Amino acid sequence: MVPLMIKRALLVLPLWSLAAFAAGADETACKKGNASACAKAGRANIDAENYAAAKPLLEKGCQHGSAEACDDLGWIWDDGLGVDIDKKKAAESYAKSCAGGFARGCTNEGVMYLKGEGFAKDVKKAADSFQKACDGKNSPGCRDLAFRYLNGEGREKDLDKAFDLFNGNCTKSDGASCYDVAVMYLNGEGREKDLPNAKVFFEKACNMEYGAGCYDLGVMYANGEGMPVNKVLAKKSYKKGCDLGHKKSCEVGK
Repeated sequence: MVPLMIKRALLVLPLWSLAAFAAGADETACKKGNASACAKAGRANIDAENYAAAKPLLEKGCQHGSAEACDDLGWIWDDGLGVDIDKKKAAESYAKSCAGGFARGCTNEGVMYLKGEGFAKDVKKAADSFQKACDGKNSPGCRDLAFRYLNGEGREKDLDKAFDLFNGNCTKSDGASCYDVAVMYLNGEGREKDLPNAKVFFEKACNMEYGAGCYDLGVMYANGEGMPVNKVLAKKSYKKGCDLGHKKSCEVGK
C-alpha cells in the first residue's frame, strides 16, 4: 500500500503543468466551436508570446461571436504581434469587439478614431466610443472620455464632467486619474485653485505608483507650494518617481 502522504504528493502538479493543461483544454473546446474557449486559448498564447498559435484561435473566436477575442485580434494587428502591422484590420477588429459589447474594445476603437489609424480621424466618433467604454466600466475609456470634456474634443467642453470622470476613476485606484484631479486643482480648472487638495491627489497618484504624481508632489515640496519647503520629502518623492521609471524625476532628483 502507498503511504497516504505519498499519495497526496502524487496529486500535486507544478503550476505550469496546470496552466498548460488548462490551455490545452481551451484549445480542444475551441476546435469544437466554443468561442469563449478560443478567446482564452488565444490570450494564453499571446501571454506566452506564441503569436503564430494565438492568431488563428482569436480569429475563430471572433468569427464565432467572442467580442473579447476580437479585441485581442485587434491587438495582434495593431502592434504587429507575429504579423505585419495593419491598422485597418486592427480597427475593424476593435469595432467588432465594441459592437459585441466588450468595453475595452470600445476604448481601443476610440483611440483609433482619435489618432486616425485604420479609420478617418473623427473626434466625435472617438468620444462616442469612449462613452460606450465608460458605460461598460472600462477605466481607460472613462479617462479618455474625461479628456474629451476637458479639451472640448468631440464633446462640448465641460470641466465639471471632466473632473467627475477623473475623480470617479481615482476612487477606483486609477493613479493616472488621481493625477489628473490634482492637475485640475493645481491649475484651477473647473474648481478653484486648491494647493492642499492638489497635494492630496498627487500623493494618491504617487502611492498608486504613477510616477508623474511623485514628481509633481516633489515639486510642491521643493517649492513650498501650499506647504513649507521640505527638500527631504521632495528628494524622497523624486526618488520614488525615478524608481517608477519617470525620467524627469530621475533628472531632477540627482
